[in-house]
Formats: sequence, structure tokens, C-alpha cells
Amino acid sequence: MTLDELLLEWSYRTKKGYPCLDNPSDIKILKTILERLNIPSEDILDELEDEKTYGDKDGEPGVAGMENSPSEVEPENDKSFSKEDLILLIKSTSISDQDAAKLAAQIQDLETSNPIKKYLELKAKESNIPNDQIKRFSTLLRDLEIQDNFFEYIKNPVDFNLSAKNFTDLISVIPSNKLKILYRKMVTTIVGNVSIGPGEILFSILFKNVKKRDSKGDLDVGDKNVEIKASIGGEKFAELEKSADAGAVVAKGYGRGSWSGTKKTGKFEEFIDGLGMSEENTDDAIKILTKSLKWPIKIVSIYDIFTKSENFEKQKFINGFAEVLKRIYYKNDFVPEGKYFNINKYFTEQDFNYKEFEIDIAKELVFTYKEYEQFSGMLYLNRNGDMTYLEGEDVISKIGTEIVITSFSDDVPRLLFKGHLS
Repeated sequence: MTLDELLLEWSYRTKKGYPCLDNPSDIKILKTILERLNIPSEDILDELEDEKTYGDKDGEPGVAGMENSPSEVEPENDKSFSKEDLILLIKSTSISDQDAAKLAAQIQDLETSNPIKKYLELKAKESNIPNDQIKRFSTLLRDLEIQDNFFEYIKNPVDFNLSAKNFTDLISVIPSNKLKILYRKMVTTIVGNVSIGPGEILFSILFKNVKKRDSKGDLDVGDKNVEIKASIGGEKFAELEKSADAGAVVAKGYGRGSWSGTKKTGKFEEFIDGLGMSEENTDDAIKILTKSLKWPIKIVSIYDIFTKSENFEKQKFINGFAEVLKRIYYKNDFVPEGKYFNINKYFTEQDFNYKEFEIDIAKELVFTYKEYEQFSGMLYLNRNGDMTYLEGEDVISKIGTEIVITSFSDDVPRLLFKGHLS
């Protein structure tokens, strides 16, 4: 990129339409551009100083050749300013061919940038999208060079069809590969204490029948309240381009975080001490709590130690374990027996069936989650844009078959729609 090209890009991104070296915001924009180009900012800033900066007529500093740009000219005495006036102004002003080219590019860009800006402002207002996310979206349009495509699209935006196999299939004007990159590069943001995923923001912008909900649920899609379960990261499944860890399902009140963050270690230490095993067995069982395993798997090992102890009593272990679960899932009453869960069925005289245990807890939590959030269905979306919408009993019944549990590090399981891996 030449210096002239850099100045043009920099000018476009500034609030005034031309950069000011004394403006920290403008300097920050420049540094961002330079970082993307892997160019040392100090060298460019020195070069700009050599180009000489001077003040506008109003005393504001500007870059030589870009001060008092036509974008900043205000109509005098509230008179209208026509295209003919602009032509006359250009003719009466001594500007170089290079500056004329920059001005022409800016004028041409107005044809698309202004309608896009108005469209995004409306979408932001309708769905309460944070300003930083709107700016990120606009920047990505430029970086992906799809501004013109998006401009054509917003002339006739389409509805979001929940039965589609991939959301990019719904938008023909914008290349699908660019849409997928756009989705992946949108980021999760936090508003208050609520996490808002990239799908919620992107779909609210793209589709005319979609609005981000202010309270319960993620999106209003037509007359449906839709909960999105998706992740653009999918680092655990990085070798599978189509995969995505769909994230947690949890009713309000349950802990999300590390093992120590949910204070499980202390709860299970009390439980182990209450089993009345020998000191050696108790120590061995407590050591298991520190291992890097899903906590239901830790119960497998602890139960194995207890089955070999002299005072083994299956029901004693079950009763003690149930008390721990009641403390963890204190917002629910599915322990010892709920709609899908029954603590007595996971234990034999020798083993603890942790897989069935995990599935049934997941079902109970999804049921509670659905009741609390009052959503119509769940939309599973992977990092490649593949999507599956489930409603009614399918939301729960497919857990353990088409929907698998990928993690159980804290109070809540993470679910993955298996169909996206085929």
C-alpha cells in the first residue's frame, strides 16, 4: 500500500473525513490499519510529519491536502448545497490530481456507505445491538470487500428460513464463503451480564424477520422465539471444519466456570468424608477431585474405591451423592427423581453409569431452561454455517443420540449436534 492509498483509507475511517494528527482517535485508527499491514507505525507517523501538517481555517490541524475537504464544507447561512455547487467549488479550488482522485473515491463511496449506515442504524435500534458490534460489522464489510454486495442485498433483504440447511443458502447476492468468514469473525459480546453470540447479532442484521430479544431467548424469528446454540471457535474439533461446540444449556441460577469456581471440590470432600472409609481410601478418593477430568467421571473412580472398602453400602453412596446434587442444582427439584432423572438407576454394585447420568441431567436442564426462557425451539449452528432447528419434544429427546455431550466441567453440559459432523 502506497502512502496515498494509506491516507485515503485513513481518511475514510475518520469521523471528519480527513485525519488529524493531534486527534488521538485518528491516530488509533491509523495504528490499527498499520498493524493489519504489519508496518511499524513510527515510520509512517514520521513520514506524515515530513509531508507537513497545518491548520484549517478554523484552526484545526489536518493532513496537508485534505483539510477543508468538501465533506466538511457546511452550507452558508443555511442555504442548500447542490451538486452544481460542489462542481463549482472543485473548479475554484487548487487541488492536485491525486487529491481529486481521493475526493472522487469518497464521493463514489457515499452512494453505498450512506444507505448502509442508515440500514445498520435502524437494525441497531430494532435489536438493541451494541455500537461496537455495528462498527465491527462495518469494518468486516470493508475488509472482506463485500460492501457493494451488501448494498445490493439491503435493497431487498430476505426472511430467515429456519428449515434451511445453511444460512448462506438464503443470501445469493453475497458470496457464501465471505458470509461464512463474516460469521466467524463476529465475536461474542457482553451486555450487562448477558452473553450475546455472533449468530444473534449477524442474523438480526441480515434478515428482515429477525430481531434480537431484549430478555428471554435469543431471537424473534417471525412469531417464534428461538434459542441459538452455536460456537464459532470449535477448537476442540479444529480438525473438523464443519464442527462446533454448541455451548451450554442451563437454567438461571446454575454455575458456569471452573470446578473450583462452582465450589464442587468442597462439596465433594464433605461427601467423601461422610462415607466413613479408611483414612487411606478417603485420601485416595479426595486426590481424584484434583484430576483434570469431567466431574461425573471422577465419581466413577470415587465409587470404585468405595465398592472395595469394608463398609461399602450402595444406598449410602447414592444418598450422599444425591445431597451434593441437591446443593449444586438448588434451583431445580429433579434430584433424586425428576421427569428424566432417577439417581438410583445409574448405580450397580460395581459401577456408576456416568454417561446415562450426564444425558439425563442434560435433559432435565434443557427442560428447565426451556420452561424458564420460554423459547419455541433451539437452532444448532456450526462454524461452517450448517444449521438444524429443533422444536417440541425433539429439543430434549435427541440428547444422547443426535445431540451429544462434549463437556461437563462445571454445573452444566455443553451440547453438540452430531448431525453436523457427518
